[in-house]
Amino acid sequence: MKIMVTTGLIFLSLLVLATGSAFAEASIMSHQAQLVFDVDSHTVIINDHLDIPEGVKELRLGDQLSVVSISRMGKKSVDPTVAVSRGEDEDGLFQMINLEACGLSPAGGQLDLQYSGYFFESVEKMTFSRENIGNEITATISQEGIYLSGMAEWLPWAEDVMVTHDLSIDTPAGFESVTQGERTEHELRGDRLHSRWVARYPSDGLNLIANKYFVHEEPVKEGIISQTFFLEDDARLRATYMERTKAYIAMYEEMIGPYPYKKFATVENWFPTGYGMPSYTLLGGTVLRLPFIPYTSFGHEICHNWWGNSVFVDISEGNWCEGLTVYCADYHYKKLKSDEEARQYRRTTLKDYAAYTRDSSNDFPLAEFMSRHSGATRAVGYGKSMMVFHMVENLIGREAFVDGLQAVAKEHKYAQTNWSDFFAAFETASGKDFSDFQKQWLTRTGAPILALEDVEFDGDKVSFKLRQGAPPYDLQVPVVLDTAEGAVEKTIHFNKMSQKFELKAEKVRSISIDPGTNLFRRLHLAEIEPTLSQVLAEMGPTIVLDHAPNLMVQAAHKFASEFLSQPLYAIVENGELPADTKPGSGTSSILINPGTELLGKYQNSELMISGNTFFLDGKRYNLKDYDLVFTGTNPYDSTITDLIILCNSPHRLESYARRLGHYGKYSYLIFPAGNGSPTKGNWPLSDSPLTVKRP
Repeated sequence: MKIMVTTGLIFLSLLVLATGSAFAEASIMSHQAQLVFDVDSHTVIINDHLDIPEGVKELRLGDQLSVVSISRMGKKSVDPTVAVSRGEDEDGLFQMINLEACGLSPAGGQLDLQYSGYFFESVEKMTFSRENIGNEITATISQEGIYLSGMAEWLPWAEDVMVTHDLSIDTPAGFESVTQGERTEHELRGDRLHSRWVARYPSDGLNLIANKYFVHEEPVKEGIISQTFFLEDDARLRATYMERTKAYIAMYEEMIGPYPYKKFATVENWFPTGYGMPSYTLLGGTVLRLPFIPYTSFGHEICHNWWGNSVFVDISEGNWCEGLTVYCADYHYKKLKSDEEARQYRRTTLKDYAAYTRDSSNDFPLAEFMSRHSGATRAVGYGKSMMVFHMVENLIGREAFVDGLQAVAKEHKYAQTNWSDFFAAFETASGKDFSDFQKQWLTRTGAPILALEDVEFDGDKVSFKLRQGAPPYDLQVPVVLDTAEGAVEKTIHFNKMSQKFELKAEKVRSISIDPGTNLFRRLHLAEIEPTLSQVLAEMGPTIVLDHAPNLMVQAAHKFASEFLSQPLYAIVENGELPADTKPGSGTSSILINPGTELLGKYQNSELMISGNTFFLDGKRYNLKDYDLVFTGTNPYDSTITDLIILCNSPHRLESYARRLGHYGKYSYLIFPAGNGSPTKGNWPLSDSPLTVKRP
């Protein structure tokens, strides 16, 4: 089964997640295919010579393809109506080619297929969301561009079989093609461009794209090149991505091991995407030009060439590669900046987990994570997984942790790999037994909740009790003692439901349990300020309007239909919070331009609003020049976070449906009425229940 799995906070990667262990050499199928594209008729003709390994009984092909002929090693053709049948499963309609009917024995052999396909999906409603998988296409061929994803099943494939590719691609002159592997031929023949892409290493899927690209390449090091395929010949943008490609490859070669491919290409798409494939990434033009992307998510995609695209995922124990890539990329970049930025990243990860699994039915064990399709699956499959790797590093140290990663990258290159392979490598590198740790963090649903009780200070000693639920987790708990000489950090072993401890430190003034959020745990409400993610996590918030003019009402409806991933929302237009926001309902509201009385219930010590003026973070703003988006505690239920939007423009209100999802970790946003980035911030936290000061 082919599955879309997410690879980053913004991006997706196309992988086939198989259930077997490392593939044997006999389980690799090779394609030697010629593709001829006609962009005006939206068609492709494919002649595919396959070398099929032993044990394969049937091949699967997409339903939109028509098989013209089948022959075996140049012998008499096989009637496609006899060898090809149609079926349907949870992934949709498909065709199945029976190899016995084609004259192939279970020992394998060679087969020649000729088939054609018509692909013309509209990209107008294509969406790409951090929180949820949106409307995505599988394939299209037109003057706008050519895009064939593995989900279209445009090349025959078989369950549990890896593939190599040798593709000769014929496109109209000006249409440059790109896919994984090396470009070994590139020749203009009249009004057609002939290109050849050879992917000698086994992989588990293939995407292909072609468009009117400006193509450039530079050497990264001996044997590796960097390429850009851009729709505009932007020298500054090209230089940025070339420089970043070289820097990331150098960083990950030092951290993980040799780069596994001959190239890395940055490819621009004409519709919104963020896909990572072996040896290239496909980014929508808008995302590609965001100034922070080359320094954040772009490195995540390069890192995936080790984790997921060359060290493959054996899904039998869950998908490990998303969390590990986040750990080696997004989180690692924060660590390079400062310890505080790394701490805030971990805290945001725990805040997201608390928000998206507030409904316990959304939670699940890591061993069941396959791919991201919602905020909750992202919070677990990315966030919890990332924190597991962080806790492993804390247990064994950086040197042993990196040794373990490098061992897996070397020993499992182009092979299926599971969580157990990583823990075995960490055990070898550190001498530590991870069997209980692995079982605890992969097979249990949820996270520990820690309670600090009975704290007593006596001279240079502090005694206290820790409590957790049943069954208890086995934890190494960080404890920070604040003293007159500075912070003293200690670690205690906590593996009971309730346990007493005593620690010593001269002139101790306070005790804090895990203030750096180094443990994966469920945060207390007092440890979480209201943020946008708590509203984004709701399945069906209520939109509340206050006697708004007709244009604003229409804009609110459009905002709601795009902002909310589920069609479970209601719009109340009387300016009153709906009855289901009363205590125990668990339903957030999104208030758009509420009246003075209702708005007053959400102001706090940091925010004052009077007429068209508001004061925030010591500055004064006018609502004619700025829009304000902020979170507040529901006045009826302190466990619920609401979102308030003050905006005088229907057009800008609609645009926030696409923008707000990128700012989930913040409490408030101040958007200039014209162009410009928002001012971002968070409400201050109250005292943590895991910190106690000396009387």
